[in-house]
Amino acid sequence: MRGKSPETDIVKTVDDQEAELDRLEITVMSFGYKRGDAPNANAVFDVRFLKNPYWVEELRPMTGLDKPVQEYVLQQIPAREFLSSMHDLMVKIVPQFTEAKVRHFTIAFGCTGGQHRSTTIAECLAVDLASSLPDFHVRIVHRELDEIASVTPSGGRHRVRAEHHGGGQ
Repeated sequence: MRGKSPETDIVKTVDDQEAELDRLEITVMSFGYKRGDAPNANAVFDVRFLKNPYWVEELRPMTGLDKPVQEYVLQQIPAREFLSSMHDLMVKIVPQFTEAKVRHFTIAFGCTGGQHRSTTIAECLAVDLASSLPDFHVRIVHRELDEIASVTPSGGRHRVRAEHHGGGQ
């Protein structure tokens, strides 16, 4: 029985790295309009039409990464309808970018301070896309929270960077 040659292992490693580089990376981002311009993205959506958890005293110090804020935002019918529409749209168009040899697709959601509504919407969509499009790499970026994470098809998160800021609208 022959053993593996070192060259075979090297080729496999290079092939695996190239396959990883060939995968489309989807970045779902949240940001706050009051903290700067909208980021450069393929698609930018303003979610200030949703009720703002900032005006609920006990939710103000939290962010869209916290369950009570997510529940507040997602109890709103417009939020659920918006997320459903975004999911349907992204599942239809994002795979087309692979055929066009595009390697990165960014969708950004903005609210006033980038703490509550946009963070919640971005989190939910990232998890949905990671599950619906498992062949793509989904990454979540919360600009105002200084957080970056990869999202797995099962909804798991692997943080790359996290520094929690307090407050904001």
